[in-house]
Amino acid sequence: MNSTERSRCNILDLFREAKRQKHGFLKARQNEFRTSTDDHPVIAQFAAKNATEFSNASQLIYPYVDGVDLNCGCPQSWAISKGYGCGLLKRPEKIKDIILNIRRVLKEDFSVSVKMRLFYNEGRDSTVDFARQLEKCGVTFITLHGRNMWQKSSEPLNIAAIQDVKKSLQIPLVANGGVRTWQEACDLHEQTNADGIMVARGLLSNPALFNPCYKNQTTTPLTCIQDWLNIGAQTDSSLQFMCFHHHLTFMWSSNMKKKPRLEFNSFSRKQQIYDFFKEKYHIEPSVLNPNNQLKYQKCTYNHFTPELALKDLNGEETWNSNSHGKFFKDFQKKIVEKEDHYELENSFFNELS
Repeated sequence: MNSTERSRCNILDLFREAKRQKHGFLKARQNEFRTSTDDHPVIAQFAAKNATEFSNASQLIYPYVDGVDLNCGCPQSWAISKGYGCGLLKRPEKIKDIILNIRRVLKEDFSVSVKMRLFYNEGRDSTVDFARQLEKCGVTFITLHGRNMWQKSSEPLNIAAIQDVKKSLQIPLVANGGVRTWQEACDLHEQTNADGIMVARGLLSNPALFNPCYKNQTTTPLTCIQDWLNIGAQTDSSLQFMCFHHHLTFMWSSNMKKKPRLEFNSFSRKQQIYDFFKEKYHIEPSVLNPNNQLKYQKCTYNHFTPELALKDLNGEETWNSNSHGKFFKDFQKKIVEKEDHYELENSFFNELS
């Protein structure tokens, strides 16, 4: 597979069957998976509760990504109650079944990974043992969050547990949890000897976190905002407004006082964003070559027919590219309530690690 084959994929198709069977999805996201053809490598993460769901989703997206990841780390209560995310850790045999099944379906050189947390109240040995079982099942690498499903992000990581898992594996281990700065990423790597570091909420609030040129900066540099404005202009309508606006909200809210923050949240067009940054920060999008815009190629599903027939959603509620998802709506509510100065680390992001 070369990167020019990758483009976009209708994520709604990946979840229709789960909704048809009433497996617990409260909403499907009626949206397009989009990425530049030059974006490489790309790994798609799915929440699935059985082998059929994960297999169908993985085969649909297979031509457009370099790997798939099974989410066994989401600690949200609704996900756990429905058997997704951390809920799968209560049934480790099912996780093994999912991995063994997808390894029979997809090519051996296609990356299949698992994101997980520590086992709850069972000691480090249980986590080590299960990680080794996943290795035998054929996972390419494991990402391990250093807390169990019930621990809050304010609680310290279990560094010793991550170390033990790392020592027990031949495959790469990626450490995750509590990283908000370059230095914290370096510290976690040194403490655990992990093969990589994964960051979630820290990268939402500062996408330049892994750039050593900004290692002493704890908030998004203006040059990063400039890059995102450029991408917005280069992609034109291919980058939906909601996605464009949401990422800027995550990146820049902590740098704005309450009044401009409320103004920014009310925007509904890209041009309003461009005008806002030009007026207040003297930057505007730059397209060096108007004829060299980032291209997206429409994907098809001719390569795969799902095991179970896909059906319409029968009028069930969905999110789409023109609506806010629950994640952003909760975050937006928090930042609207805040005064002029606050830290993102003390806001809604604390619930996401």
